[in-house]
Amino acid sequence: MALEQDIGRLIESTDKLTETVDSKIQEITARLDQKSQEVDSRLAAKEQAVESKIASFQKALPLAPNNLSDTKYFAKINSGHEDGVAVDVMQSHAAPWSCFYYQGTEGTATVTKLTNKMLADYGLTPNSEFHRAIGVYRSEAEPFYGSDFKVLLFDVELTKGMTTDANLGLLFVLNQGCPSFTGWDKGEFLTQANCWINVLEQSGSLEFYPSSNRSATIRVNADDNGKGWQYKRNTRQGWGGCHQPIFRGLGKMKVAVALPYVGTGDHGNNMIWADSVGHAYSHTAPAIGEGA
Repeated sequence: MALEQDIGRLIESTDKLTETVDSKIQEITARLDQKSQEVDSRLAAKEQAVESKIASFQKALPLAPNNLSDTKYFAKINSGHEDGVAVDVMQSHAAPWSCFYYQGTEGTATVTKLTNKMLADYGLTPNSEFHRAIGVYRSEAEPFYGSDFKVLLFDVELTKGMTTDANLGLLFVLNQGCPSFTGWDKGEFLTQANCWINVLEQSGSLEFYPSSNRSATIRVNADDNGKGWQYKRNTRQGWGGCHQPIFRGLGKMKVAVALPYVGTGDHGNNMIWADSVGHAYSHTAPAIGEGA
């Protein structure tokens, strides 16, 4: 009988010890969770502080010259034609701009140059996002107060691919030179590309790259259709080769582009644009009246 009592007391003590251990484990776990939350909160605060400093730094960066020429008025696009007139893409470009269908690609394409007053007539009414770049409405005579730049509207349909790939058509537009720097894809500095785009129509696999090769790639595709004006930007290290915006794929796309910029630095999502004031790092790029 005594043995059974001893065993009972031992079991009871074991159960109490188990409860004590479980309680301690729960207490320690709660404390660890609390500490983890405190650490996460501090890390989140530090990350926010760092992001805020980066954003402030990006806003404070000096504005580098635009490595592209003629991107405010597009004076050498549709030269000799009235604004609002659709011109065949092959007849629309003049130095420093160039365009071409690549390796047997076939299709039709036009480009229309628009003033700010014409935007609504072409389905390109500025949205709240685009008002980061364009003035507010003031009057019918001066709809966007203080704004002074032109917009290009491309209407492209590629129906036949290259001789080397029947499913892939390439139309190069707004190309502007192949300056040789100290070396393509070299440079321990950042370069930035940005522009405004507005996709009115898109079908098939056709995509538009308003920036590629020389600078960071900007991609415009079916996901952008119907979203109105968007600010697109990207960065890369150093410079690549030629400045080669391109329509890629097969299908149809109607897209507007404004204020393309390629320069050094990384201004984040802060909208920037600068006129061309020389061609840093190459010293060989063409002036506006010279060949690309």
